Amino acid sequence: MMTREMVMELLATAGDDLSVWESSDGSRIDVTVEDFIGFDEDWDEIDRELDDEELVDSIKEQLEASALSISGNYYRYFEFDGFTVVWGYASFDI
Repeated sequence: MMTREMVMELLATAGDDLSVWESSDGSRIDVTVEDFIGFDEDWDEIDRELDDEELVDSIKEQLEASALSISGNYYRYFEFDGFTVVWGYASFDI
C-alpha cells in the first residue's frame, strides 16, 4: 500500500510534466498533467509535449495499481487510506 509520502515522492519524479497541490490537511492531492501551454495569436490551442510521457503513464499506472478504489470518467479519483489523489490534465481547463 502506498502512503501519502510515497505518492508525493513518486509524483516528484515527473518534474515539470506534473503540477502537484496538496491540501493543508493532507486529505487530497491534486495532480495536473501539464499538456497545454496556452493559445497562439489566432487563439489556437498550443499543446505541450511532455518531457517523459512514458514516466507520466507509469506513474498513473502505479497509482491505479495501488489505489483502494478508483472513480471518475474525466478526472480520475484514486482513493488511498486517508487521502485521495485527483488526476487531471491542464487541457481539461480550456
